[in-house]
Amino acid sequence: MEYTGNCLKLLSFWAINGELKLSVLKGQLEEMKAMGLRGTVFHPRYYPGRPAYMSGAYLDILSEIILYAGQLEMEFWIYDENGWPSGSADGHVLEHFPDSRCEWLNYRNGEVVLEGKAGFNTFRRDEMAYFIEYTYDGYRKGLSEEAFACVTGFFSDEVGFLDGHGVSVSMGGIPWCPEAEEVYGQLRGRKLRDDWKLLFTEGEGYEEVRLAYWKILGDILSDAFYKPVNQWCEAHGKRYTAHLKGEETLFFQTSCSGSLYQNLKQINVPAVDALERYPGNHYYPRTVSSLSRQFSDGRCMAEALGGSGWGLSPADLENYVDWLAESGIDTIAFHLWQYQADSASVRDWPPNIPRGLSWKDAASAVFGKLYRKWDNRLRKPRPVLLVAPERGVQAQFDPADAMALNEHNGSGTPDSRSGEISRAFSRFAEHCYEQGIPFDVTSERILEEHGHVEDGVLRIGKAVYSAVICGDGAWFLEEQIREQAKAAGIWYEAGEWQWHYTGHGGNQILLEEKECHIPWRGCEDTEGEWRIRSLDPLEGIRAGETQLIGEEKEGNVVYTIPDSVKKSFLKNGEISLRWEACPEGENAPFVYLEGNFGVKSTEGFREKDRHQWETAGDFYLTDIREDEVDVRDLCASGFPFCGNYVEMESLHYTGADGKLRFDKTGLHADCMAVMLDGDTQLRYCWGPEWELAGIKQGIHRTVIRLIPCTFNTYGPHHHIDGDRHLTSPMQYSGEKGFADAPDAPSFTLTDNWHFVKFGI
Repeated sequence: MEYTGNCLKLLSFWAINGELKLSVLKGQLEEMKAMGLRGTVFHPRYYPGRPAYMSGAYLDILSEIILYAGQLEMEFWIYDENGWPSGSADGHVLEHFPDSRCEWLNYRNGEVVLEGKAGFNTFRRDEMAYFIEYTYDGYRKGLSEEAFACVTGFFSDEVGFLDGHGVSVSMGGIPWCPEAEEVYGQLRGRKLRDDWKLLFTEGEGYEEVRLAYWKILGDILSDAFYKPVNQWCEAHGKRYTAHLKGEETLFFQTSCSGSLYQNLKQINVPAVDALERYPGNHYYPRTVSSLSRQFSDGRCMAEALGGSGWGLSPADLENYVDWLAESGIDTIAFHLWQYQADSASVRDWPPNIPRGLSWKDAASAVFGKLYRKWDNRLRKPRPVLLVAPERGVQAQFDPADAMALNEHNGSGTPDSRSGEISRAFSRFAEHCYEQGIPFDVTSERILEEHGHVEDGVLRIGKAVYSAVICGDGAWFLEEQIREQAKAAGIWYEAGEWQWHYTGHGGNQILLEEKECHIPWRGCEDTEGEWRIRSLDPLEGIRAGETQLIGEEKEGNVVYTIPDSVKKSFLKNGEISLRWEACPEGENAPFVYLEGNFGVKSTEGFREKDRHQWETAGDFYLTDIREDEVDVRDLCASGFPFCGNYVEMESLHYTGADGKLRFDKTGLHADCMAVMLDGDTQLRYCWGPEWELAGIKQGIHRTVIRLIPCTFNTYGPHHHIDGDRHLTSPMQYSGEKGFADAPDAPSFTLTDNWHFVKFGI
């Protein structure tokens, strides 16, 4: 039985941790059905062996349960192992191959050494063939004919290199097998042992050595396990799903299975494992929805919410399903549904979803809402393809760096070259998501081997793309497909879709002291006029020894600094200014130096809170160099006092809904002015939506003028809290008042400066 079409399939991940009792099993299936679950994955887990796993009695009971699930119109998937990970056949593979070993390379005292241990080995084709025979043929022959016909499919869990336990993460090693060494020699015309030191150290040709070896390892795993299991399932009319370990990032996946894309491409229902309570990134769920759209029929799965804890609420579950469904995943198996709710099950990667939760009676309403939200809305067009730099990560991969990873979720990616390529692509994928770009993902190899350009679009399998964006660090072995895509005008580099500084509308620094000596650390020929602006008339102002003459402009008094004086300042490396307040006027006027310069802090900026920066100063001025401006942090890049705008440019995509969306992650500004495709008409948008409506669908060259918070101009910069939600004159004088926090000191000013964050 299978739910077909563009609908959401919510399943239980049924942990069979007790003696099989037909009445109990049937009763729990009825519970699942009543709650709104559309199927289950039958998973022997801490199974006590009553009756024995894969015995005749076991399969007879299972046959009846499968048939009963069919009567209830529920999908029934079979987890292909007793325990975890898949591939051991409950220990029978090692019993059948008692001399089997897992072996790996390690780097010790300047030499590569071969190490190993006893264990079943996923690189061994004969062992994996035996696993298929014992498990898959065991179910086919042992279940009743009617029951086997009702099985929806089979589920494999984290089959990776060797026995599924990564040697790179645990000890900085690299998997090895005799076949890998043999294939390396055939592929490269050299002995692996002459090159294998380059898997750990950098030397001439190390990138090519690493690329070749990790490709070989991934291909052996794919050919030994995933491909033959999928072929078996399709030959017998069954779905096949599997997830790897380490899907979260390119760096993590390298150490576990080499290539997520190459392995899961073989599977007709590719899957991911999504742990924890809160949604993860927007890259890895799209790997499997993309692969299924390209090479299968769009169906894909997630094992979800493992270890999310007993604090999981209906809102948490809904939010999590929304994340996966929006990523194109249509089948979600909730980890776990405990068959026997004993004390051990309470601690077994909880919770028991939803049967063991306090809100289980609300489950049918929660699931019903999700079905109404997502049925017939899951498979949406995704005309943009991101090319993940999988090879780029592999070419720089040092296994010792993998030891820094969290083995469960891949966090802790190191600051190595390989790690930075991986992190940069993860950030870029998030940026594309936040910008509203409807994207699939692929690897360099998939693109080269399966992509072709015709009629102005790229086709990979069954999927069609009108734009291709290549991640930084990608490594191509063939140029043909890239050249075709460039000729068709659909090829872009990731940098074109990220903001680049192009200019500003004027910069300034507050002249807080009456006598200022501001260091200049730039070249001597900076262009543009410099001037001093005061909100009030001044008694006098000098630039060096030159008395300046003011003129009223737009309610302010403006003093232009002669070009000769400015040049003298730049040559001498110091800007010397002195102003005097009018005796009968404002005794603390706001006075600013304005011009084309950057304002930097010698002490740098530290984060005061999510809203503000803090710095001790002192400030100096310098040139604004376009390539040095980090648009994510414009305060540190020279614009802490900016009261105008900073301009930047990027490509943008607008979908069928006509909305141009801006990435809100790290967006700190009061608003922005937007210009599209060379048009000088300004359109304004602001938070929290940060989007424009009524924009033509397609790719646009977008220029924005990011407008900062006015606090950065007027402060009070020295108040201990910086930008407070209630500001009175006392926040400027430092006298504690009603607008201050109750525990504020009697004098509320500090020498430090505060600025509201500014950037995108």
